[in-house]
Order: sequence, then C-alpha cells, then structure tokens
Amino acid sequence: MTPTLEPTKTNLDPWFDQLVAMLRSHQVQLETETASPELTNFYKIVLSGNDDQMGFLHKVTAQKHFVGKIIVDYIQLLGKRQPRKLAFDFNDSEVLVWAEISDDDAEMERFLILTEARINAKYHDFGFDMTTMLVEANDGMPVPNHYQIFID
Repeated sequence: MTPTLEPTKTNLDPWFDQLVAMLRSHQVQLETETASPELTNFYKIVLSGNDDQMGFLHKVTAQKHFVGKIIVDYIQLLGKRQPRKLAFDFNDSEVLVWAEISDDDAEMERFLILTEARINAKYHDFGFDMTTMLVEANDGMPVPNHYQIFID
C-alpha cells in the first residue's frame, strides 16, 4: 500500500485549493449544462443525500478503478509471453481470466499462475482478486459468452 502523507500546511493548502477549483469548475459545467452525464449523475446522487445510492456509486467507481488497473497490470506482466487465447470478466471484487494454452505447456501454466499470484499480492488488500481458468487447446472449449475476448 502507498504510505499516507501526514496533513501539514505545506500539502493541505494546495490540495484544498485544487479541490475548490475543481468543485467550482463542476458548478459552472452543471449551471451551463455542459457537464457530462456521469458528472451530472454524480452530483444528483450526492445532492440527494441518499446514503445507499452514494455507497453504490462509490462501489461502482472503485470497481472501475481497480478492475481497469488489474487488467492493465496483468497484460504488462504477461508482456510477450501470452496464452493462445485470453479473455476477461469481472464480478463485485474479482477479475476472472480465461486462458487457453497449448497442450501440455507446463511452463506457460506456471507463468500464468505466478502472474495471477503477483496481481493478487498487489490488489488483495484493496478487496480485489484475480482467478484464472486455464484450459488446453486440446480441450476444445470455447470462451464463455460473458467474457470479453482480448486475444483470440
């Protein structure tokens, strides 16, 4: 985890100045109806004071943030050593990987398991994990419909 900075006048003043400037920018966008639908929806929820909707918004925002980072990190860790087929899905707190490898490719299987472990070591403390389904080409299994194909 990233260490937390202690709040001091040196770092608080610029942070609050940037926050207020961003809020004013959002206010202008909302007043002139130039805000994106996402920004408009965010403020509708915040202004409503509905704790359940705000909690759900927070969950969706965190999910987008972490799922995106996990997939990018995973692809970077794979580098040029990629399986024959690769697809992704996700649920509330987990990125699902579907990987097809060549028959009896124990080296690739080990590499993918270790790559998953590296991702889990990095993101588990944030409540997100990765689970990989490995199949061999010989198995003849299609990528499940709910997965998004990355390599076909």
